[in-house]
Amino acid sequence: MLPKAQGNAGEEQAVEHLTRHGLTLVERNFRCDLGEIDIIMRDGEHWVFIEVKYRTNEDFATVVEQITSAQCQRVRRSAQFYLLSHKLDEHQTRLRFDVIAICQQPSQLHWLQDAF
Repeated sequence: MLPKAQGNAGEEQAVEHLTRHGLTLVERNFRCDLGEIDIIMRDGEHWVFIEVKYRTNEDFATVVEQITSAQCQRVRRSAQFYLLSHKLDEHQTRLRFDVIAICQQPSQLHWLQDAF
């Protein structure tokens, strides 16, 4: 499977998992000049911005270890832009930044709530 197709499959798996846990999908693959947010969902009052990491294996590092501080900053800045463009006040809106880490071999899905 090509990397883009793997990423899409990972995002679909993440959405299905989160939906089963009561979250509501708002948007996928939000892009702006500041970066991209893989998935945006609602969890009650919280707007949840989700970074999905998908790897075929963890030979070099775990999926979670591959998340960089620069990636976290890009997601945060993109979330701020999203809020502004949707006229949501970032100081009065409950936010959460989650990570879904998926490894194909061995088959694992980890949901890290409030990851950064």
